[in-house]
Amino acid sequence: MGRWVDRDSDSDRLPTGFERIHYDADTQQYTFLEKHTGKYYQSAPGNRYGHLQPIASSSSAARTAREASTAARDVDGQNEANKKDMRESARALLPFALLVLIVLLLLFRYVNSAGETEVEQVHCGNGFDSIQVQKGQTCWEIGETYGLGVEELLNVEGNEDIVCEKLRVGQGICVPVV
Repeated sequence: MGRWVDRDSDSDRLPTGFERIHYDADTQQYTFLEKHTGKYYQSAPGNRYGHLQPIASSSSAARTAREASTAARDVDGQNEANKKDMRESARALLPFALLVLIVLLLLFRYVNSAGETEVEQVHCGNGFDSIQVQKGQTCWEIGETYGLGVEELLNVEGNEDIVCEKLRVGQGICVPVV
């Protein structure tokens, strides 16, 4: 492969006004169109560039070249239509993709926030200590354990905001020091 192969283009190598429009793999010949006159030319077999020979306009090679040129334009038009359809399809999917992304973010946030429940700090008065409510405990059971009634337990300094009907596991409550 030559050193300047990447710079071998039709515009550099062909005469002004010529365009390569077809390649016949059976004969290994390129067909060119001169844009100014509309005449067709063929290269020598096996050569991309070099001496170009005119083709009679009624020959089958000229017809094949015209058909190939038309087919190439049709393919280009079809490619443009496909690109447009692809953009429209992608545009139609964007709201759905955005919705899926939002749902995933919310799910991720929900899963990560499950372990972040804060334990409320209870400030108990002198002679009292804070305990955490265990599963199944009630105000009455806690009061009985520490020798207090429900009303006495609720009147202890630090238990002002305790509502026995809404007692939660892990909630702090003040009890007398034993």
